[in-house]
Formats: sequence, structure tokens, C-alpha cells
Amino acid sequence: GVVTAKRADYYRVDIGTAHTAVLPALAFENATKRNKPNLAPRTLVYCRIAMANRDMEAELDCINPTTGRADGFGELKGGYMIKCSLGLCRRLLDANTPILQLLGEHFPFELAVGMNGRVWLNSNSTKDTIMLANAILNSEYLSQEECKAMVQGLINRA
Repeated sequence: GVVTAKRADYYRVDIGTAHTAVLPALAFENATKRNKPNLAPRTLVYCRIAMANRDMEAELDCINPTTGRADGFGELKGGYMIKCSLGLCRRLLDANTPILQLLGEHFPFELAVGMNGRVWLNSNSTKDTIMLANAILNSEYLSQEECKAMVQGLINRA
């Protein structure tokens, strides 16, 4: 999500729904009343929905409930966010996704996939980040062989 407003005890976060969600300032690992994260508006955060009711705003959390640790949740620094279909998000979360395996063999990058149609991508350079984002977006309807051909074309150009 994208932080849209900062209040004393919570942040308003746009998660791509009709209403904004609430992220409490104490919903981070090692956060206390004296030690809260300082997230400015337009900051990207990787979080999960802790509670959602029809009559209330959704409440977010940046802690894994089973371990009590951050486990990758929190502020996403640098990188680039792209919007894609929910089907592509589900495919990217699959461990056997051919496009991520093929790209990972040749380019180092980090990826955070949300189930709201948003994907955060970070790599060594801006050029690589844009190239990888375009490759991921274009891979939605490609077969494994077509993905191999596309990645081979990217390697030849790079």
C-alpha cells in the first residue's frame, strides 16, 4: 500500500480499495510508544490485512502473526511499483513461475507481490528495474517457451 496521511498514532494507507485502510504506528516489529516508525506520505509499505469488516475501515499489520517478527513486512525502500491483474499476482506468487525463474538466473532483483494487484520491484539500476517490470507485465499471457524467448532477447540487448 501507499501511505497517504500520517497521524499521531496511525497512518492512512491506500491499498487499492474504495476506502483507505488504517495502519497503527505500533503494528511494526520493535515499535513502542517512544520508538515508532516515521513514514512520510507516498511511502510504500508491505503489509497484511489484520482485520476487515463491512462497517469499519480495514486494519493493517506489518508483523507476521505466527512469529511476531517482521518477516519482510514494513517499509519498501527504493524500487518501483507496478499495477497488474490479480491473476498475474497469483501466478507470480507460485514457486514454479517460469518468468521469475528465468529472470532470476540473469538479473539480481527483489520482488514483493501483493494480492491487491500491486507489485514492487527493485534491482541494481533504474534501467534494469524498468526492463524487468515490463518483462513481468508482458509475461501474463505467455507460455514457458515464449517467456524463454523474451528473456533471451532481453539478455542480448543488455
